[in-house]
Amino acid sequence: MFDGFWNETFQMRAMLFCTINDFPAYGNLSGYSVKGHHACPICEEDTSYTQLKHGRKIVYTRHQRFLKPHHPYRRLKKVFNGSQEHETAPILLTGEQVFQWVQHLNTIFGKNQKKEKSKTCIWKKMSIFFDLLYWSDLDIRHCIDVMHVEKNVCDSVIGALLNIQGKTKDGLNTRQDLAEMGIRSQLHPRSDGRKVYLPPACHTLSRKEKISFCQCLRRVKVPQGYSSNIKSLVQLKDLKLVGLKSHDCHVLMQQLLAVAIRDILPNKVRLAITRLCFFFNAICSKVVDPVKLD
Repeated sequence: MFDGFWNETFQMRAMLFCTINDFPAYGNLSGYSVKGHHACPICEEDTSYTQLKHGRKIVYTRHQRFLKPHHPYRRLKKVFNGSQEHETAPILLTGEQVFQWVQHLNTIFGKNQKKEKSKTCIWKKMSIFFDLLYWSDLDIRHCIDVMHVEKNVCDSVIGALLNIQGKTKDGLNTRQDLAEMGIRSQLHPRSDGRKVYLPPACHTLSRKEKISFCQCLRRVKVPQGYSSNIKSLVQLKDLKLVGLKSHDCHVLMQQLLAVAIRDILPNKVRLAITRLCFFFNAICSKVVDPVKLD
């Protein structure tokens, strides 16, 4: 590098503190396979998963073990997976432990190359970052980008509230899986012999409430440069939001969603969504109070 003040060159040294990326990139950079039954790089082989029979998806359960030992949610059964949780959260592997796992992996790169599958190691390659001498000593090496998480959460919430086809996670297969797991009996599909009826969930909106929600967002006016034109994203005819970008979801989750739902939904559902909005607002603030982090 060139120092303009001293008019001389010098060798600048830099340190890679961590990576910030979405979850698929997490797998590419860390060398861990983030798909399948053991997709959690923290839980690894202790990942709790369930293969859904009707939805044909893998869902990950037993998140109550990350709560405090005497948290009341640990004793709840039917609102989660049907059983109480008494285990503690798994311990995060250190960089040195990960290096011991992956240092002997023989990775063959290329799409058409046959890759050796190890039955004892669920890591797929050794990350090139281990060439850095200090990489094994870092406590946190990879971070998830909050904007990607925020967009995924926003799409799921909006899709569930407006029942947007292809976006909502609530459907016949989901209800049949609930019946298969023996939880939330009030949501199990019912049949009269000719048609299958899905009982409304706590988040189900009537057509009138959907219109109220969409009209509220359509009337929003914000300062120039604050966000894109929210009005252009709302389709009143089909009662859905289209073309949401990452920053649109960022503004919706932090500011607009809590306002749009204030006269619809039951109190407990509205409170839960509002607290979720406040959570994203807090962790994205320019100034974070360390006392409030817990």
